This record gives sequence, structure tokens and C-alpha cells, in this order.
Amino acid sequence: MIVVPDAGPLIYLGGAGQLELLRHLYAEVVVPRIVIEEIVVAGAGLTGAREVAAATWLRIEDVTPDPGLLLLLDRGEAAAIPLADRLHATLLADDADARAVATDRGIPVIGTLGVLIAAKRRKLVSEIAPVIARMESLGMFVSDRLRKEVLRIAGEPT
Repeated sequence: MIVVPDAGPLIYLGGAGQLELLRHLYAEVVVPRIVIEEIVVAGAGLTGAREVAAATWLRIEDVTPDPGLLLLLDRGEAAAIPLADRLHATLLADDADARAVATDRGIPVIGTLGVLIAAKRRKLVSEIAPVIARMESLGMFVSDRLRKEVLRIAGEPT
């Protein structure tokens, strides 16, 4: 399976030291150049920038953002959605609007926490609660309801 991430999941997985999970879970990780520039150039020195820059296994694609999507989404999301569609890939995004647009277009979607659940199921991580806590300490918002549901699915104490 191919996955096309927008910036958020790459930033938080990188910042939490878990970016390599994508390499192990998916056949290919294809990232719009706009997303890479957002993280590595505009976000130089910020959470996840160093890890994303060092991930030579990411396949970077030049994609023009869908102009119609720019009314609702940021440039990275507006590029990731058409790329995922073209590649018949899964979109990796946490933003509710981006997820809704992709779903409306018939594009499968997974979020950062879904990646952690998949990693636990494949025994790539033993516990996801500490990873979620680390991501939250970096600024990722996770509602109490969602955290409890994800931990329940993962078979961890809530």
C-alpha cells in the first residue's frame, strides 16, 4: 500500500522518534514537495524537520495544489489529496477538513493515531500511550475521547 502524508503526521511522528514506522508499514511513502518544503525549509529547526530531512526513503513528488481545495485546506493538504487520488494511495492526514474532502473523493484515509495502532498490531511498538503522550507534548491535540478509544483499540489501559 502507498501512503501520501500531509505535514502534520510527518512532523509528529518525526518529533516522537517514530517516523520509521511509515517505512515499515507501507510499501511506499510518497510526499508532495510542498509538504517537504513546509516541514524542512519553512520549519527548519522545528519539531520533526531534522527527521523528515534525513528520511531518504521518502519519495518526493512535484504536485500542484488543487486550486479549488485551497479555499478550504492548506497548500500541503491541497497537494496531498490529488496525489493520493492519482496514485490510488491512502491519505495520511489528521485535519478533519482534509479527511472529509478525501473521503468524499473516495480516497482511503488514515491518521497518525491509526498508524500507531497499525504499528502495535504489527509489533513494531510495544505501547502507543507513551508515543501519544510525546506527540501531545510536541503540540499535537488529541481529545480525551479519541485517546481513550485509540488506547482501547490498542489494548492498553486508558
